[in-house]
Amino acid sequence: MYSLIVLAMVLAAGLTALRFAQAARTRRLALQRIGVQIQEDGMAAPLIEAEERQIPVYPRRYRWAPVAVAISTGASIHWLTSLPTPYSFGFGMLSGALSYLFEERWADQRIQRIESQLADAIDLMVASLHAGSALLAALEATLAQSSRPLRGELETLVGRIRLGEDPRAAVRELAMRVPLESFRLFTYCLLVHWETGGSLAMSLRTIGRTVRDRLEVARRIAAQAVESQISVVAIMSIIYGLVILMHHTSPQTYNKLLYSLIGSYVACGLMFMQSVGMIWIWRMSRIRF
Repeated sequence: MYSLIVLAMVLAAGLTALRFAQAARTRRLALQRIGVQIQEDGMAAPLIEAEERQIPVYPRRYRWAPVAVAISTGASIHWLTSLPTPYSFGFGMLSGALSYLFEERWADQRIQRIESQLADAIDLMVASLHAGSALLAALEATLAQSSRPLRGELETLVGRIRLGEDPRAAVRELAMRVPLESFRLFTYCLLVHWETGGSLAMSLRTIGRTVRDRLEVARRIAAQAVESQISVVAIMSIIYGLVILMHHTSPQTYNKLLYSLIGSYVACGLMFMQSVGMIWIWRMSRIRF
């Protein structure tokens, strides 16, 4: 029976790895197509070069953390407790799912923070441009008023331009380091200005308004998703609260169920379904726009 559980875990890990490989291939093909289109328009070099140079992107992701937490939790349950082996798999999957959701939530918070800082920076640039400043001077004035994490990206951009590098190459790399829709709009606007000229203040004002509208929509979506998230937490709390209550009410009878072969496999299956349900509900509450 244990071999069947191990086989199921291996199959699940294989399917997960296949899913990530397909996502990486899709992203690579999309970058190639975008890079070819941009090259035909004469605005930028192919973005596939960024993949070859492995430019670090923001926010930094810790995809390995859920797997590490799941393995360490399962090993701790197996070696440090007297619970049957299926509980190790169950608690490992449950802790891995919680770690995955925590890592995604942390990344979303960092993305919202840097996008909010970008909207404020665009407003400062628009004010500087209206006052008669040049583009580089407006960037430096914005850099002086910004804070991290946006400050580090602007320091790299302004520093490379000051050292004599092609401004278009520096701006393109900014879009590669921060692969977010708002930063792509911002960098494309700067690229178009350097290529064709024109009024940059009006374009940046429109982009700043768009970024703020996106942030407002994202906050409303997150507020609407809180109800489902609280429901999941309440249901999970009720389930484990009933388990603790039943154990205190009749410990001998309940221990027979927990330590029996059927009881341990049923508990492992329930934890697996709870893990899948949490990730499923979180995926349903995320709306891409």
